[in-house]
Amino acid sequence: MAKRATLKDVARAAGVSHMTVSRVVRGERTVQAATAEKVRQYIVRLGYQPDPALSALAAYRTRGRSRSAGNVLAFLETEKSPYVQLVLEGVRTEAARLGYAVDGFTLPTSVAGQRQLSRQLFHRRIMGLLISPSSVLRRLEGWDWDHFAPVSLGALRHEPPMHAVAMDYFHGLQTAYTGLKNLGHRRIGLLLQESMEARTGHLWLGAYLSIGEPSLEPLLFQDSIELERRLASWHTRQRPDAVLTLHREWHPRLARLGITCAYLNDLAPFPGAPVIRLDPRHIGGESVHLAHLLLQKRELGLPALPKTILLRGTWDPSGLPARA
Repeated sequence: MAKRATLKDVARAAGVSHMTVSRVVRGERTVQAATAEKVRQYIVRLGYQPDPALSALAAYRTRGRSRSAGNVLAFLETEKSPYVQLVLEGVRTEAARLGYAVDGFTLPTSVAGQRQLSRQLFHRRIMGLLISPSSVLRRLEGWDWDHFAPVSLGALRHEPPMHAVAMDYFHGLQTAYTGLKNLGHRRIGLLLQESMEARTGHLWLGAYLSIGEPSLEPLLFQDSIELERRLASWHTRQRPDAVLTLHREWHPRLARLGITCAYLNDLAPFPGAPVIRLDPRHIGGESVHLAHLLLQKRELGLPALPKTILLRGTWDPSGLPARA
């Protein structure tokens, strides 16, 4: 008897995530048309059919259980931003597929406020905690961790150490560097605000310094005033023909200097510029998978060996012509 094709088999064959296949199967319109069509072709080729028993179980979990019976995940919002909202969208989509509801809470900054929220969630039997991405390190000091399964989302690892889901920043920079080389660039620099680079745990800088080629001196700056002061002399010394960056506000200025800008994520790239893409909703979805696994195995409390799931972005040159 032939082995029944699974959702992961389709994902592997199509070269996409299992979340993408799941969305195509459910008829969601969040998947790009070309990708959705490729997935549908592999669904037909492999003969994949959704398991009706699992579909019924997910529907039962969604409809038939109390919201306080352990099937609710808490999304602890550290700040409001378009990025966090996209992550939350991914959380809600995948949580619904697995039979969870999601309740949002603002993460208190005080220990007393955290302690109060911890008690509130405990009495509601909410055990899965998803701590949203943040631009600053958050310390959660008012929690009785033995009752919770926490997952940290995004670049900064919230304290105390816990399991996390984030973009693979090291791989992303190396991929963008290689992409620029394939377009004909040879003198590729790194131009980033220090605080933004530090959020990755210095993975962007580490990846750049590890390339092993005659890399240029990185231009890391504290603010726009310092960049304005240093840019001209850095350009004269290093003679870059491209830079890896996040700062679209400097794109026109760099373009006038003959420098191509490639962006290390797709939150706010300059239109038409090459970029590393990773939909923040994937981070949200994977965090739900991890929390679901922890809850199924009753692995509550802080882990002795925290693990981080790193999601790789993809290079999109956006039709930028190769250099002569």
